[in-house]
Amino acid sequence: MIAVVFAILNADITTVNVALVTLGKDLHADLGDLQWGLNSYMLAFAALIVAAGRVADVFGRRRCLLAGAILFAVASLLCGIAPTLLLLVIGRVLQGAAGALMVPAGMAIISNAYDGEQRAFALGTLVGVSGVAQSMGPLLGGFLTAEVSWRCVFLMNLPLVAVIMIVAIRSIQESHAENASHRIDIAGVLTLAAALTSLLLGLDAAEDPDKDQVVAFGLIALALVLFVIFTLVERRTDNAILDGELIRLPAFLCSCLASFLLGFVFFLFLFITAVYLQERLGYNALTAGIALAPLSLVLAVTGVMSGRLTSRFPLRTLLIMSCIFLASGLAILSFVPASYRYLGMVFPFLLVAAGVGPGFTLLNTAGLAAIPPERSGQATGMIYMFRFAGGAIGVSAASALHSALFHRQLVFRLSETPLSFAQQKVLEQPGAAERIGQIDSGLIANQVEQVRQAFYESFVAAFTGTLRLNVILPIAIAILAMMLLEKKDGIKNRPSRDVVG
Repeated sequence: MIAVVFAILNADITTVNVALVTLGKDLHADLGDLQWGLNSYMLAFAALIVAAGRVADVFGRRRCLLAGAILFAVASLLCGIAPTLLLLVIGRVLQGAAGALMVPAGMAIISNAYDGEQRAFALGTLVGVSGVAQSMGPLLGGFLTAEVSWRCVFLMNLPLVAVIMIVAIRSIQESHAENASHRIDIAGVLTLAAALTSLLLGLDAAEDPDKDQVVAFGLIALALVLFVIFTLVERRTDNAILDGELIRLPAFLCSCLASFLLGFVFFLFLFITAVYLQERLGYNALTAGIALAPLSLVLAVTGVMSGRLTSRFPLRTLLIMSCIFLASGLAILSFVPASYRYLGMVFPFLLVAAGVGPGFTLLNTAGLAAIPPERSGQATGMIYMFRFAGGAIGVSAASALHSALFHRQLVFRLSETPLSFAQQKVLEQPGAAERIGQIDSGLIANQVEQVRQAFYESFVAAFTGTLRLNVILPIAIAILAMMLLEKKDGIKNRPSRDVVG
């Protein structure tokens, strides 16, 4: 049953990712606004997961699992019937909050129900199930979006949640953590959420040339101030979500920072790639899901296999190889000509997957190896917090970078074509490729073709430019990995099936 919970939560990102362009058309959202369909979920998850783990310890793991399931069902229903993007984003925030409640509660239930090797096997099973769910997500999301409706991507969660609740009530015994502190770091949660939200809003405003850029930079500056305040609050708070004792361990800190960067680059890549497949190559949601399936499958398989390789090879070597694969995949993909279409993208896709899959698992393993076993639950929550905070910021940065590069390229290429401002804005909205020929401006056929060519060339330039700007991040992760494993007395290789990747 816990495996079903992890499958739903892991699939929820990849299923929604391929549906974004279609739901953007239906809800009349700009391409830049689609980021909120992903990063609102990750923002809530990142801000709440550590505090939610403590809530589960205090008030009961089964109780929190059921509360999270109910909230997830309500949020999924809200997303499924949302008439506007704003209501969809609210639903996604609630889904992220529900996921933050269920993940630590589920992990604690498994840890409490099994001992020794059985516990390791159970947690390893969760890794495998999560990976399979991620790999199946694009196919399932693409099929539902193309053949039924994007709303079914959310509504399909309702019967699954019903099963979770029935099994939880009948089969799971309530458990609490002995001597768990009842103090919850509410100030830390609120400050972190406010800082992340302000940063994402600032990046969103910065990508739109029509908005006041003073407001954009003001929001980003406010976010930086809030992050400083968050750090100060955490230093003075008992049971802080950002535990100073753990953060002061160099290996664990490097693991958290590297997880942040890996989450940033992976979710950035996933977002712009799904948009590229649909806007540039003209795929529908189902075809885009099929195109992403090999990437997701390799990501899942290599993530699980990497845990077994830690008994044969040093963690440092495996992590550096993962970074090389990721950097190579991003670099190669950024130079693949658009004329090669999908076939030219398959090999770099597999390289990216072969870097990200092991990367997440190995960073968990290396970080948790540096701390006492009794702190592993809280430490895992912190690694998740950094990973999904990086993912939320990465999606927002992807949208901002892609939109800025696309706008600049489009303006340059259309400098001699008489398009109005409103017509140009149409080209920057989801589904623009389908509407180019419908632009009513008295253009002759030759000019319509010029507009189409300018759109496609600008989209390719924005896609490749965004990838090239982020090739440096895997290099930064590799440097952190070398720092992480510098002190060999503090870290020992441990199979990653002990941790949920």
